[in-house]
Formats: sequence, structure tokens, C-alpha cells
Amino acid sequence: MKNMFSMLKQAQEMKSKFSELKKNIDSTFFFGESSDGKAKVKVTGKGVLIDVSINRELNDNNSTLENSIKLAYYEAKKKADEYCEAEMSKATGGMTLPFDMKSFL
Repeated sequence: MKNMFSMLKQAQEMKSKFSELKKNIDSTFFFGESSDGKAKVKVTGKGVLIDVSINRELNDNNSTLENSIKLAYYEAKKKADEYCEAEMSKATGGMTLPFDMKSFL
């Protein structure tokens, strides 16, 4: 019975950690820039696109601009994913879980 209470306490602590982690990820922003410098983006930790900035001086045609925006987004999203992965590892103490905890964030 004592072991059961210990497990419940650990579950509550984990729930609290994930709640705090979710707030942290939701309020953290990541930036990406295309390699040609034509586009910059800002995304949340979940990868939601917040802002796009276009360098009009370098804008020569729409197709390359579209690719620049995509590249900038992928860079920012990669940073956000890496950050989330590191924070999840900290929250779980490096423990491998049998399911994807990102779905809870």
C-alpha cells in the first residue's frame, strides 16, 4: 500500500512538471532564416507560425520567395522540436516512455 501512495505521488509530480513544461513551450519562440536571407520566421515551441519577415531588397520572384519562407520555417521548427525534446528529457529524467509525450503538450 505504501508503494501505491509513492506511485501516486510520483504521478502527481510528473503531471505538475508537464503542466509547467507546456506553459514554458507555449511561451518560448524560435526563429529561422532562409540560407539566402530572403525570409525570417518566428514560431512557438509547438511550431505555430507567428510572424514572417521578407527582405524586399532580395525578392526577385515568387517561387524563390516561397521556398525561402519554407526553409526559414523548417529551420525554426527544427529548433523548436530539439528544444521540446531536450525539455521532455529533463522532465522525465531521461526515462524512455512507452508513448509520445509531445501529444500531451
